This record gives sequence, C-alpha cells and structure tokens, in this order.
Amino acid sequence: MLEYDTMMRMFRKRPENFLLLQEWMDDIGRVDYEGLEKDSHFKALLGQIETVDVVEMEVNEELVFWLNAYNVMTIKGVLIELEKNISWNGNLGLWNKIKFFYLRRFSVGGKKLSLYSIENHILRKKYRDPRIHFAINCGSVSCPRLPPELFSAENLNSLLDQLIISFVNDQKHVHFDVETRTLFLNPIFKWYRKDFNVVGGVIAFIQRYTAVHEIRQIKGRKSIRIRYFPYDWSLNSR
Repeated sequence: MLEYDTMMRMFRKRPENFLLLQEWMDDIGRVDYEGLEKDSHFKALLGQIETVDVVEMEVNEELVFWLNAYNVMTIKGVLIELEKNISWNGNLGLWNKIKFFYLRRFSVGGKKLSLYSIENHILRKKYRDPRIHFAINCGSVSCPRLPPELFSAENLNSLLDQLIISFVNDQKHVHFDVETRTLFLNPIFKWYRKDFNVVGGVIAFIQRYTAVHEIRQIKGRKSIRIRYFPYDWSLNSR
C-alpha cells in the first residue's frame, strides 16, 4: 500500500508538476484522451490511487479521494475502450453501459471496485451530499464536465461550488421557458432527485446556484412544469 502521508500530500497541495486536468480539456469540457494518456503525472496518479490505504483518511480527505478516484478510473475505462476501438464513441447502448459502469472492476485503494460501486455504495451512501453529482464525470457529453484540477482538502468546497454554478447556469442543462413556465433539466436531476431532498429538493438546490432571476423566483414545484432534456451518452472527446 502507498503510504498515507504521501497520498495526502498530493491532495492537500498541488506541486508544479501535479496533474492539471484543464490542460487536456477545451473550453466546453471535451477531453483530449490521447494526450492525457501520455501524461506522466496521470500515470503516476493512477498507480497511487490503485494502492493507497484509505483506512487512515479523515472524512473530508476520504471524500476527496473517492471523487478523484471515480474521475480517474472513468478516464482509465475510456482509454481501455479507445485502445480496443479508436472510433469508440461512448456508452451509447445499454449493454455498453452495463459493462462500463457495473461489470468492469478497477483497482482502487487495494480493492476491486466498479464505477457503480464507487458512486452508489460509497459516495452516495456514505456522504449523502447531492453536490457529488456535479463532481464526478462519466465520460459523456451530457455529464458534468471534469473538474479543472483534482479535488483537494483545501479546494473541495470552492471547486464543488464552481462546478455546480457552471452546470446550472448552462442552458444545455437547466433552462426555464418563461412563457410556458416549464423548467427543462438535465436527467441527472430526475435520476437522483431523492438525493436533493436533504437540501429542500431539486428546485431549491438549483435556486441556490442559478443566476437566472426567473428561476430564483419560482415558488414551489406545483407552480411550474418540469421536463427533461435527452441525455447524450456520446464520448466527451475532442
């Protein structure tokens, strides 16, 4: 196992040679997977996440670890698929999703875990914080974009806020039609709507972060209609 102190230094401070994810993304969050695969810092991080001992971590540090682990292992999963088929365009079919999220196991903290297990059995079950849905990236166009850098103990809350503000103020994910009083949402808000109950529900959560005056003035779920955008599972590659 990687020594605990070594891993935590990675997540507490970002040295100059630390992996910076935004270097491999364009302005709309599409990822240069080919370039990222060759990044020596990504390769080093991958090895460290696979072998770190999670038991000694404090709660916030553990959350940071699992958020980073999910995103890094998603990238690894995408790279595995692209190695098999350079034209692979994402988890477009049901069987592809099952293989990618449920069946494929990654070495994380000395255990073999699927992305589904990390998200649902660890992140959602243990932390019960709806903000995590905007911190993890599933490699698809409609998913919240990768964070510009890894989460750390210092940047956790500020980076979460940054990612959520970006997401809810993007009309591809949240749009209010004033004339029909219809709120169009990314399906993430439907799939995980129960997770938002701890903060007063989906609308209350969005109102906390939106800059759109009309959305902030919504008075309860019954005063509007909610519809959901189609979810684009295409690979978020540039």
